[in-house]
Amino acid sequence: MLLPLHGFVWRRDLGYILEKYNLWSTYTPEDKGVMIAYASIYGNTAAAAQQLAEMLRERGEQQVRVMDLARCDIAEAVAEAFRYDTTVLASSTYDAGILPAMEIFLCRLKSKNWQRRTVGIIENGSWAPAAARLICERVGQMKCINVVEPIVTIRSTLNAESRASLERLADALKA
Repeated sequence: MLLPLHGFVWRRDLGYILEKYNLWSTYTPEDKGVMIAYASIYGNTAAAAQQLAEMLRERGEQQVRVMDLARCDIAEAVAEAFRYDTTVLASSTYDAGILPAMEIFLCRLKSKNWQRRTVGIIENGSWAPAAARLICERVGQMKCINVVEPIVTIRSTLNAESRASLERLADALKA
């Protein structure tokens, strides 16, 4: 039996529970795949997130999960970030900072000691994009986070240049 201080008394499926505990206690991802978490003001960052998801699927990625941080349950988004080995953080710049939904998400990840992951970054900003720099600062405070290049910068809407950068990010994530 497993008798945790808080929670159920486990009398069966102990191997399953111990396997999960081993993964979670070592911060090992449960699944290979990509979770794309985005915070978008006018829908352009959301469109880029969806476009990246499609690019990854075209490259054979089986597990791609896209989450709108402004509309989803933040606890579910945190759980998905722990589940997958790769997370893409896509945010609009807002008042020279990160959109609040992304800021909250990053704070929750840090408070849960999120680590040992690969991260891609997409920023959006029409005149002074700052989201990527600030996201890099936040994930730089976490352990064993590998930020993949290129960091994609979108100036309001996707254009040929930013779409090509998104393609390069998809290639790098699949490498």
